[in-house]
Amino acid sequence: MSLPGGVANYYNILQLANSENISYFFVNKAKPQSIPGTISRLLVNYVRFIYITISKKYRIIHINPSLDYKSFYRDAIFIIISRILQKKILIFFRGWLEEYEQTIKGNKFKSWLFKISYAKANKYIVLSKLFKKKLLELGVSKNTEFFIETTVADTTYLSGFKLEKKIECYQEKINFLFLSRILKEKGIYIAIDSFEQFLKRFPDKQASLTIAGDGPELTQVKEYVTEKKLSGIIFTGYITGEMKKKVFYQSHVLLLPSYSEGMPNVILEAMLYGMPIISRITGAIPDIIQQNVNGFLTESLRPEIFSEFLSLIATDSNLYKKIAENNFKMASEKFVCQKVKERILKIYATF
Repeated sequence: MSLPGGVANYYNILQLANSENISYFFVNKAKPQSIPGTISRLLVNYVRFIYITISKKYRIIHINPSLDYKSFYRDAIFIIISRILQKKILIFFRGWLEEYEQTIKGNKFKSWLFKISYAKANKYIVLSKLFKKKLLELGVSKNTEFFIETTVADTTYLSGFKLEKKIECYQEKINFLFLSRILKEKGIYIAIDSFEQFLKRFPDKQASLTIAGDGPELTQVKEYVTEKKLSGIIFTGYITGEMKKKVFYQSHVLLLPSYSEGMPNVILEAMLYGMPIISRITGAIPDIIQQNVNGFLTESLRPEIFSEFLSLIATDSNLYKKIAENNFKMASEKFVCQKVKERILKIYATF
């Protein structure tokens, strides 16, 4: 549960394992392993999984894959084992790489493997109707039951939060936030370039961009900022505890121009802390974010488009206040831990 990433964060917040008869089964290691080490770990995990599932008589197996290169084969085997053991299977697709979806469609073996594993679950949780449509196209029966669900907003630091204070501070200095794994595919370079263009447009505006997170491209990103001689960019690394609280309290706008997403937890968390969202039309994000109501979305990957959004939200205080209040209210009513947990337990109860 200490691993970074959306799935670990989701279940850390929900704490479903505190409920009677629910347990977590971990499949990853914190540090990268060699190929022999990875194969050995997987084999041990499959044996452990079979033993625990049989000995403890679990009835439902809830699997959380992303449709991508990394987990496709690993999780397919867990599903096949669950089918052989005649367990009820619930699949919650957490991420979706459209490129890999096309790879499955164009590869006979992968398509066959998908149809005997992922397509045979009893029920599915998806983050939007778009993913339901895609699963049906990949071979899931149209008679299968689907649930549309969200990720979750962490309320750990909410007790001392004052939205009015954040709106007041916005007038003095606007703080943009990029919070994600530091990867090109998460839009980090787009975020930096759009902030640079914003500063050129408003040289006298007090503004900063906080880049929070860790990842394989962090060193290159820092070098990129240094080469551009950009001021106002703050790197925090991976944040948790008091640092995460400080960042959420002080940030005014979330900037996440990610190439591809499911429904990142950070968007719901940012909404809970009164931040307008600037992101892309991908995955389930358009199901949550309405244009000019919760923030701004585009299909584009051009930094100048995102810079326009930054400029709009930074110069229209009434719009900023309206969106901040909308997002805080919406997240408080729909995306907090207790609401999401209740909905997940109700899904389990349908089996």
